[in-house]
Amino acid sequence: MYDKTMINLNKEVKEVEKLLNSFIDSDQQTINDACRYLLSSGGKRIRPLFTLIASQFGDSESNDVRTIATTLELIHMASLVHDDVIDKSDKRRGKPTISKKWDVQTAVLTGNYLLSQSLNAVSRIEHPKLHERLADGIIEVCKGELFQFEDQFVINQSITNYLRRIKRKTALLISLSTELGAYSANTDDITAEKLKKIGYYIGMSYQIIDDILDFTSTEKKLGKPVGSDLRNGHLTLPVLLRMKNSSQFKNKITQLDTATSSVVFDEIIEEVIHSQELQHAKSVSNNYLKKAEDLIHSLKNEQGKKLLFEIINKISDRNH
Repeated sequence: MYDKTMINLNKEVKEVEKLLNSFIDSDQQTINDACRYLLSSGGKRIRPLFTLIASQFGDSESNDVRTIATTLELIHMASLVHDDVIDKSDKRRGKPTISKKWDVQTAVLTGNYLLSQSLNAVSRIEHPKLHERLADGIIEVCKGELFQFEDQFVINQSITNYLRRIKRKTALLISLSTELGAYSANTDDITAEKLKKIGYYIGMSYQIIDDILDFTSTEKKLGKPVGSDLRNGHLTLPVLLRMKNSSQFKNKITQLDTATSSVVFDEIIEEVIHSQELQHAKSVSNNYLKKAEDLIHSLKNEQGKKLLFEIINKISDRNH
């Protein structure tokens, strides 16, 4: 194993932030303003973090890792903008969405611009397999957006269907982050595959916790109304589990549509909050984290393992 010094994650994330700023520059002032507004709105930079950490498991160091981290964050940002357009969301992280602050056309063009800039960034890297995996990933992310739209207020959808949807929505980009971060450091194929799976398991857990917090957190912390997913017609794991166990509850969900009053939604959200199914959803999330932990134990770089476990602990803490 190549003897690396311990990565300074804060320093590296700041370097990625600089790259993000350089790639969102646009000659078109409105797009430029919208991109800068989005970037300044915050974000945990989860995908860059995983890319940087995964690069610790290889036998070389490369500046490509920062570029890959930037590429994946640009794709993520683009997906958020398009997601808000589809959901007609007014808020993101407590601030007006781009479509609300400007208009839908500006939001769509901003998302498209961010996606094109992600391809511009990664075009500087010579790694055929990396480009192949990234292209496949973007296709799957787009499918996820489409399926999420098609599934709005669709009652007869399975939990398997939900898991496939969140795989494309969240887990895929985190999985790509760990996989491509491994590629950037010439990690051996076995380790790269493990890191890919670790990213997938963590991503699945992360999204399930997000879906739980949509019910249990506050509007101030969420930056949007409690139960926004359900109000937008997205049936997440706590709701699907409750529907499976209660025909009366399922009947209530069947009656929902975009014209349903807030009072009705509030009552259903309260029922979910106090249900056993919410705890069941937490256990599903924890099972994914346990699978990730088991794989991390089998890795060889102790510094990288420590960083991965730290992130898992933070994710687990969100669940309490």
